[in-house]
Amino acid sequence: MSPALSLAMPVRNGERFIEAAVGSLLAQSFTDYELLIVDNASTDATQQICERLTRSDPRIRYFRNKADIGAGANFNRGVELASGVLFKWCAHDDLISPDYLARCIAALAARPSAVTAYGRLLGIDESGALTGYIEDPLPAVENIAAARRFDMVTRRQGLDAAIFGLHRRSALLATSLHLPYYGSDCALLSELALLGPFVHVPEAVLFSREHPTRSVNLTCADRLAWQAAAGAKPNAREFSSRIRHLYAIAFRHRATAPFTATAVALTIWLMHPVRLGRVALEAVGSVSPSLRAKLRAAGLAILSRFGGRSARRGRQDA
Repeated sequence: MSPALSLAMPVRNGERFIEAAVGSLLAQSFTDYELLIVDNASTDATQQICERLTRSDPRIRYFRNKADIGAGANFNRGVELASGVLFKWCAHDDLISPDYLARCIAALAARPSAVTAYGRLLGIDESGALTGYIEDPLPAVENIAAARRFDMVTRRQGLDAAIFGLHRRSALLATSLHLPYYGSDCALLSELALLGPFVHVPEAVLFSREHPTRSVNLTCADRLAWQAAAGAKPNAREFSSRIRHLYAIAFRHRATAPFTATAVALTIWLMHPVRLGRVALEAVGSVSPSLRAKLRAAGLAILSRFGGRSARRGRQDA
């Protein structure tokens, strides 16, 4: 019999924190779940740790890719392997409060139209101590039209709490999931917002760990390599890829929200000078990566001076 909930933990070289992350899941008050650890060809001790963990609890299953398939594809593999009606991605370096799953499941049960329930996000450091960082939740979106939800989530960008919330798997399967570029999770959340509202559950807490090797702290080159499959050319035009992805999402779900409404909202959002600058930088980078790096550094210095760059996500949220 399939469990009610599938938890998928994508990981590559997560030996430092994965045992604590799994322990946080095993300590949940809700127990009817499967935990699918999807190892993207780790080269550290992740495999040995996970194989030991599978022997400690029958709910844990370990899958290892023969080669690096890229971070996005590895996230998607968790969905493909899942059997539960509900689904949650679990970061290999984060923790959740003991009643996180139970509270989010109850929230979805109380709101049949909702596609995602997510908790409050608090930052922690490498030792697990609170850093003081608190991610702002989305405004309430339950009684808002699909096109407006799409616009709100697209403008917000980078909502870690929501991407690591609980999702109805049927809704996820109606999306394009993660595509092979950095920031694809932002577009995925926008697509989910077209399919239904999100529910914020402040009593459920996600403890997001800050450390030097998390994806948002990687250099541009390392971040691109993290998303690319082994042997594939990294996609350096990540923001341009997101723009194309968002327009494709809007067209794909035109029966849910009029394409005229979503496309106009996207175009207005894109017309911000910073976003147009990012598209231009990527075009320059396709010809001269070194010039792009210099221009990007200058632009980030200006944004930092005026407080316009998110220190947490490393993504522009203008």
